[in-house]
Amino acid sequence: MTLIKHCGARAVTWGELNEIPTPPATATWFPLPHGQVLESVVQTLDKAGFRIESMQLAVTPDDARFFGTLQLQALITPGVGLAVGVRNSVDKSLPIGFCCGQHVFVCDNLAFSSDIVINRRHTRFGKSRFDEAIAATVSGLHQFREAEAGRIEFYRNTELSLDRANSLILQAYETGIIGARLLPDVIRLWRNPSQPEFQERTAWSLLNAFTEVLKDRQRQQPTRAAHETITLQKLLDGTFGIPAQVA
Repeated sequence: MTLIKHCGARAVTWGELNEIPTPPATATWFPLPHGQVLESVVQTLDKAGFRIESMQLAVTPDDARFFGTLQLQALITPGVGLAVGVRNSVDKSLPIGFCCGQHVFVCDNLAFSSDIVINRRHTRFGKSRFDEAIAATVSGLHQFREAEAGRIEFYRNTELSLDRANSLILQAYETGIIGARLLPDVIRLWRNPSQPEFQERTAWSLLNAFTEVLKDRQRQQPTRAAHETITLQKLLDGTFGIPAQVA
């Protein structure tokens, strides 16, 4: 995976992340160090048996916001792995966040799930509540991986007519998942896929046309990209009648 860099954001190591100072707490706001948030996620994943293959970490120029993507040593299906995203802020701009999704190796793109997303405010008990939510979510990642495998298989076996694909692309535009600037790119990649794996006219090929176009956004604006792919998953799942997973 590749992450960032947007508006001067820079890649950092875990060690560098730990060195970033955290502002003092107030009566109602209790910021958490970026490194501590990452450590909570990594430790919880490790306890559940999920090993991290690689991670990409970045902070904004003022060190106030942190974003990370962690590729896990866990395949969903051949060519598709399990990944998680994590974020934090020490300027009240973002809650502590965690989400999970699929990483398509052939395109090196990432689509976050609409069903496993955690946000917790920086309150007095924010850290403990985040840890509890992470633990509960990670304990269900094995079931999530199985459900995602089923979802991907369904997408791969669902053929799309030209009219239905055009309708879905238009709906994605009308709902703000993609803007006017990216719309032609989605249409082009759907009609002329850059990878042979997506030549078949299926829902899986259409999904990857979207996520391939949004790949630059994943590098530059990871929070926005996560929201867009989550909304996209909801649109497609709703269209095909795929029930939401239980997080």
